[in-house]
Amino acid sequence: MDDTTSVLFGLDDHRVLDVVRVGDRVVRVVIETVEREGACPACGVLSSRVKDRPLVRLRDLPASGRRVQLWCRRRRLACRERDCPRLSFTQASEQVPARARLTARLRQRLAAAIAGSNRAVADVAAEHGVSWHTAHKALVAAAAHWLPEPSPTRVLGIDETRTRSVRWILEEAGAHRVWRRSDPWMTSFVDADPTRAGMLLGLAPGRSGSCVRAWLGEQTPAFRDAVELVVIDPSAPYASGIRAALPGVRIAVDKWHLVRLANDMLTEVRQRVTREQHGHRGTNEQPAWVHRPMLLTAGDRLSARQRARLRAVLASDDPTNEIGAA
Repeated sequence: MDDTTSVLFGLDDHRVLDVVRVGDRVVRVVIETVEREGACPACGVLSSRVKDRPLVRLRDLPASGRRVQLWCRRRRLACRERDCPRLSFTQASEQVPARARLTARLRQRLAAAIAGSNRAVADVAAEHGVSWHTAHKALVAAAAHWLPEPSPTRVLGIDETRTRSVRWILEEAGAHRVWRRSDPWMTSFVDADPTRAGMLLGLAPGRSGSCVRAWLGEQTPAFRDAVELVVIDPSAPYASGIRAALPGVRIAVDKWHLVRLANDMLTEVRQRVTREQHGHRGTNEQPAWVHRPMLLTAGDRLSARQRARLRAVLASDDPTNEIGAA
């Protein structure tokens, strides 16, 4: 293939090997990297010894109004360092990183289309033939470069946010197509210092300890050194990620989740006592059922009449009084 075709295709560091028209609206393009050698990710030794040349399917931008079926002829190079534990590695480039299924320019286009308009993520994803999760991930990655560095804070708050319902997505995996469960959770990092206005510092996909550890690892040493207290929900994965990234930092559970745990326990005890005494969950004639909303209300929010009523119920010697029994 003439090099002018590679220039016209415009994918940096790659040359076009073949172009075939597939129907009226689709073209099949085969590319490979211009550089014939690469550095081993483990030891850094350069190698040009080709072990294999697998053909990998990629998503890319349309070309001349036609959808592109892009295939990359990647080189799997053998490491020449005898003591290196990694025997081989796949050559990567800036536009086609390792294990990527999209070109970098398509990721940039997705992020710009979502951030620069009022269009929904699903709309942009459908236009470019990718999943919602892929388009949203491209937006999050681009936002990390667009937004300024988070300012250091003494108190860091971490919590999970559900972005949507669980979905199963059919994705390309080499020569096969596999179903993958789309994780609808995001982890938010906020400035929780009570002496100043709170603000969102960053987002990370997922809700595991590894995503917390990865996000904190991307921050500057000054940011990590400034954190004295991390406020989270009762999450063991979050706590393990914090201990790994910020050893020695104090971890506290926020007030809302503590109250929620106490209310859940109170409800569980009330239901258990009611079932033991009556064999059912309760009726409108039984105090535990009638006054259950007041049991979960903060004391300073109860009216004088409600507080008097609760005191009378708690002090009652009626054997059918489940509240007093609990």
